[in-house]
Parts: sequence; C-alpha cells; structure tokens
Amino acid sequence: MPYNPTTIANYFIERYGKAGELTPMKLLKLTYIAYGWYLAITDGKKRLTNEHPIAWDMGPVFPTLYSNIKKNYKKWNITTTILTALTETITEQDKTFLDKIWSIYGKFDGIYLSALTHQDGTPWRSVYSKGCNIPLKDEDIYRHYKGKMATIDG
Repeated sequence: MPYNPTTIANYFIERYGKAGELTPMKLLKLTYIAYGWYLAITDGKKRLTNEHPIAWDMGPVFPTLYSNIKKNYKKWNITTTILTALTETITEQDKTFLDKIWSIYGKFDGIYLSALTHQDGTPWRSVYSKGCNIPLKDEDIYRHYKGKMATIDG
C-alpha cells in the first residue's frame, strides 16, 4: 500500500530529525529519492507514495508534502513531525528501506540532493519546462534509478 508523502517525510523526521539538519529542501528531495529507489527495487511494480512527483522549477516535488511543510516551516531545520490528519503505519520492511536511503543520502544537504535530481539524464531534467508543473512518469523514474542499482546495493 503506498503512503502519503508526508508519512514518509515524518518517518525521516522522527528517526533522524535530531541527528542532523533536515531542512524543507532536504526532506522534499529525500522523499523523492526514496520514491525513485522504491520503484527500482520493486521493478516498477510498487510505488512508495500515493502521489506522483511533479516537475516544478525547484525540482521534483510532491505537492501535498510541499504544502504541508510550507504551512509550518520556512528554511529552518525541521525537528518535529509535520501535522497531518493521516495515521499511516510504515511496515518494518519499508522502514528498513528508508533507513538504507538515509544511510546513503542523509549525510548530504538539500542543495546537494537537489543538484542530484537536476542532473542531465534525470527524469526531472527530461520533462522540465520553466513555469510548468509537469507530472513525472513512473516509467522514467524507474528506468533512471534502476540504472543506478549498483550504488544502493554496494
């Protein structure tokens, strides 16, 4: 069952919010990167979130997560969970997956993670058009992350 993007973000906040800097940008990018890797490890058969990322000027974004963060935070570090009416429980298997994502990407700041999602050949780069909000296709995200499988398995 896919989760709301805010549920994924809240997992990172609960588990790692006190350990390092979790800015809005870092949280948005970590959630997107987790989405991409999840598609890759499930061979495109399962989505991590129930919302598709959109190619905004600032990169790939889950609009509801962005909105939830914007209501409560600006550029400051996020140390408390994002308020939401949802009560979803992440499975232990998915928690293990998210911990793996953190172990690889958690050491980087939001600017670095954003740069990763903006590189040539990324799904965002292939559809981005200034001022347009274009949904990213799961097939493109899957292909991109599947092509990088050795880096997460290592």
